[in-house]
Amino acid sequence: MAPLPDPHRRIWRIAGPAILASISGPLVGIVDSWALGHLPDPVFLAAIALGAFVFHFIYWSFGFLRMGTSGLVAQAFGRDDPHQIAEIMLRSLILGGLFGVLVILLQKPLLDGLFALLQSDRAEADLAMRYCLIRIWGAPFILVRLTVIGFLIGRQRTRLALLIELWLNLSNAVLTIALVQGFGMAIAGAAFASLAAELSAALVALVIAARMLPVAAMREAVQRADFWQMRAFLRLLSVNGALFVRTLFLLSAFALLWRSSANLGTLYLGVNQILIQFLMLTSFGLDGMAYAAEALVGEAVGRRNGVVFRQMVRITMIWALAMALVYSLIFWLLGASIIHFFTDLDALRSLAYPYLPWVIVMPVIALWSYQFDGIFIGATRSFAMMWTMIGAFALYGLALLILLPLYGNHGLWASLMIFLAARGLLLAACYPGMKQRVMAT
Repeated sequence: MAPLPDPHRRIWRIAGPAILASISGPLVGIVDSWALGHLPDPVFLAAIALGAFVFHFIYWSFGFLRMGTSGLVAQAFGRDDPHQIAEIMLRSLILGGLFGVLVILLQKPLLDGLFALLQSDRAEADLAMRYCLIRIWGAPFILVRLTVIGFLIGRQRTRLALLIELWLNLSNAVLTIALVQGFGMAIAGAAFASLAAELSAALVALVIAARMLPVAAMREAVQRADFWQMRAFLRLLSVNGALFVRTLFLLSAFALLWRSSANLGTLYLGVNQILIQFLMLTSFGLDGMAYAAEALVGEAVGRRNGVVFRQMVRITMIWALAMALVYSLIFWLLGASIIHFFTDLDALRSLAYPYLPWVIVMPVIALWSYQFDGIFIGATRSFAMMWTMIGAFALYGLALLILLPLYGNHGLWASLMIFLAARGLLLAACYPGMKQRVMAT
């Protein structure tokens, strides 16, 4: 089998819109941080850091809906099987809606447990809880949108994913600025703005999905008795179960980051909320190239084309490295200006400057975990992702135990770099065996 004749164009046709679309999650947090970071009291910025993390911990625990849908749809697309694509999509949407309702029903124990884990100051925790109690009502809308995004990535229609995310970003930005800065609603305004934006984005996503899926395939799927059998849904959950565990460990790693930040004090919590935005900015580009790997690797697996599989892995990895180097250069040149954008409080600015070296090297360290995630998602090798994440988390916990007491916040950021590096290295070690098994099946 011959390689693709114009791989770079094919990759960028997916990665270009995906890079812009991947702004969605980080941009919501960035807009909130900007709006609250310019209020007179840093407690608002610290509270949004806690609230946004708790909120994302709950919902990104269900990130397997996007990842699993993307990989399975990409492989079905490679097999040219529209009926299976429709089945995967409809079952995933049903699961997303049900999980969202479950989150709403269990909101009290979920929120109480997570805030107890973080052990933050009372003032910060009260404000953050108010934020989460508002946003949590958007659970079904967020999970439905994530599922549709996974479907669009697997179908290599990332321009439509971009449309959904642009709608989310624009509506959230306008509403946040209006409610926080205009009406003085502070953290409640940020929460209501995000809730309304997520609702509208979910409706846009459903309209797009309905127009893309063949009507005949959807009708045939829902009319078949085996579509509604619990066994079929359990099969989908079994594919995604390892991704769920993997996501829990990933989010637990960042829970430790925020808990450690809170223990260091309100100022350090606010500083780390600003610094983590550098990682969010990095994810714009790296996520986009990882999504291209998901779609194209998944298609190659579906077609049983080992030549294209290796070609897509190699070229997307090269582009990801180039992006990471550009990010590091930008952070080196403009790091202080980026900090100034997020806050005008001198205390936070001066405390953040010494940590710029960490965020400068971070893109080059992080890119390997991002890109191998995309490759393994496309190949639907979720158990390898789970076990490598557990291993990286163990190393991260050990680093925190040693470095945090010795070096404070610098020790915290060194531990985060170890975690990011370990994820990439462990997945790289698993890649040769995974490649052989995928092409042999």
